[in-house]
Amino acid sequence: MDSRAGAEVRKRAHQLSLYVAGSSPRSLRAIQNLKRICECDLAGRYNLEVVDIYKEPRRATEDQVVAIPTLIKRAPGVVRRMIGDLSETAILRQGLGL
Repeated sequence: MDSRAGAEVRKRAHQLSLYVAGSSPRSLRAIQNLKRICECDLAGRYNLEVVDIYKEPRRATEDQVVAIPTLIKRAPGVVRRMIGDLSETAILRQGLGL
């Protein structure tokens, strides 16, 4: 893949930020559930940033995160927020636009 094609794929890729609280059970479930869906439905077409609010509390404030875990889908399309352990796969897929 040449650099222009790679840049185009990254531009269309899902940009995701998942806010978690350390290694709490709900946070770990959210990470596992999200990674499973992304690898199944978006393989190679997503960028996932996991933000631990204990290590980066400022980020949660900047993004106005009020509940943990919270997933923010920044792109493509409309910005969406999903709260919880992301175990409802139908709702997660809908929120991701899949």
